[in-house]
Amino acid sequence: MCSLEYREDMGILRIQLKDQLDVTAVSAKLHLEIVGETLVMGNAATERVKEVREVAQQLQAAGISASQIQVKGVEISNRTGLLTKSQKARFLLVVETEAALLPEVLGLLADQKHVDLQRLEWMFDDFEASLLLAPQAMRKARRRAEVIAEAAGHRVVGVLNASDTWDMPVSVVHLQSDWRSQEVQRAPRARASSLDAGVQYSSVHTLTVQLTVDFQLE
Repeated sequence: MCSLEYREDMGILRIQLKDQLDVTAVSAKLHLEIVGETLVMGNAATERVKEVREVAQQLQAAGISASQIQVKGVEISNRTGLLTKSQKARFLLVVETEAALLPEVLGLLADQKHVDLQRLEWMFDDFEASLLLAPQAMRKARRRAEVIAEAAGHRVVGVLNASDTWDMPVSVVHLQSDWRSQEVQRAPRARASSLDAGVQYSSVHTLTVQLTVDFQLE
């Protein structure tokens, strides 16, 4: 798409052009909820709760580094409202995984009865993609300007101004609470097996640039 604006008094040809590029996700963030018992006295709860520790150890054995596992929040509650030594705790974790490891990681999580996968967030390297798309859009704008200018008896001699805007949709998959049950009935729940959770293991989104360029003519 483009629009043209020619100003005879200034010898300027304005080209507005929209260009697009498909970008593949490089990783995914899994937002987890883990419920278990924790000790509120002594060491930090994130180090003492058995369920969180076991899940973290298994994820690291599957190839997820410790830096890719983050505890985003801890909620401790009981019916009496009194703080006791042992409490029920709900841990909110974010685990980042490469797309290639996602089937194995989902299979591992499906084998954990205390784990609830709330949502999956695809991650894109839109900066690197923009480095490819920006020159591509500029070449198209320049080519169009040259054709229009030649038809009008002018030629392009330079660029006075250029600006762009970018748009890339957010990709989040919200999973139902029974996301594990679909596959449980069809395949063995081996700890190291992959899991088909009914979602794509890769995602492609379209990065869009809207480019406006003022070309100088003579």
